[in-house]
Amino acid sequence: MVGDSISDVKAARAAGFQIACLPYGYNHGEDIRVAEPDVVIETLAHLKGELEQAA
Repeated sequence: MVGDSISDVKAARAAGFQIACLPYGYNHGEDIRVAEPDVVIETLAHLKGELEQAA
């Protein structure tokens, strides 16, 4: 799953998914790293590289 908020991380965990987060978006100014996503990517363009590394 890809998200940009603590709510996205919670939803991914509840569904048993891994979560990649962007450090910008709908997170009320809080650093997304606080929610402990599996990975933080700077842009969606970096997602492909992260997925290839994980495979």
